This record gives sequence, C-alpha cells and structure tokens, in this order.
Amino acid sequence: MSTYKFLYFALPALGELSRNILKYSKAQWTEINPKWPEEKPNQPFGRLPVLHETKPNGEKFTLAESQVIERYLAHKYGLYPKDASPETVALIEMYRDQFSDVLTPHVDFTIYKIPEKQATFNQRIEYLVQKHEEILKNNGSNGHYVGDIITYADIAAYTFLKLFRDAGHGDAFTEEKAPGLNRVISTVAKEFEQ
Repeated sequence: MSTYKFLYFALPALGELSRNILKYSKAQWTEINPKWPEEKPNQPFGRLPVLHETKPNGEKFTLAESQVIERYLAHKYGLYPKDASPETVALIEMYRDQFSDVLTPHVDFTIYKIPEKQATFNQRIEYLVQKHEEILKNNGSNGHYVGDIITYADIAAYTFLKLFRDAGHGDAFTEEKAPGLNRVISTVAKEFEQ
C-alpha cells in the first residue's frame, strides 16, 4: 500500500478535499505544514498543496495542484463508479468543479478580507444550490450525485459545504432550501463516522 505526505497550510481551503479523500479512503498519510515562504522554491510549482507518494516498491511520485491531486486520489481509491464511462467521469468532475466558482470568492472575503467578494459568494452559492438541487433530484434525491455510491462529487459537496457552514455561511443551504445537498452531507458524514 502506498504512503503519502500531504503538504499544505494548516487551514482548509484548497487542501481540504484532498485531506477528506485520504481520510475517507483510509490511506496511510501524514500532513506536513511547510514553513512558508522559505520552502516555496522546493515545491514543484512554488505553491501548495503538494502530494508525495511512496509506492510499496519504494518508487516516489509527486503531484502539485489541488484538483489534480484530488482527481488522482479519487481514481486511485475508487471514487468514480466501477467501469464509469468518460461521460460519467466528466459529469462527476463538472459537479466538483462548480464548487470552485463558490470557493474563490469565499476565500477572497473570509481569508483575504475583500468585503465586496461576499456579494459574489452569495450570488454564486445561491446559483449552485439551485442547480445542484436539480441534479440531485434527477438522481432520485438519494444522497448521491451519481448512482447510489459515494463519489468524488459527493465528498466535494460534503467538504465545501461544511467549510462554508463552519465559516458561518450555512444559511444559503439550509435543510429547507437545499434538502438534496443536506442529504449528501449526511450520507458522507455517516461514512466518516464509521
């Protein structure tokens, strides 16, 4: 079994979904919070997150860029349906990527303190809730984006909505406004509790 070192800052943002995939998959991993900016030149593209994998045969593999790391781990740990078509994989990745449209203004106003980005966040989260509720309803409102198994998209929804809720912005996706999304959160949370 491979082991991993995951390098990121001691905050959620771009690293949290990779952390949650590693946790969900019960991978052997450790987190390293590099001294920044001192260690910036030592990273593949001078940024974080970075994933270092040591395979059972001792071979080393390094990846940078948050969504590349997420997709690699999602493929490796079966977070796409078995024998998924390219179209199904693309849909799962599309659902995940839509959260980036909301995460960017969220980070801008919560971490970088750019107040005018809150309106952008509010607009985008409302749009996301509307669209994702339709998607989830079309899948039977069963707590999953695709089929009836936990996928990369489900863990992404759990991760980012929890991040927004923990930052005090859960009013946009209450149970009343977003029953489908809350069902996904609940479904994934149960898996983390096991």
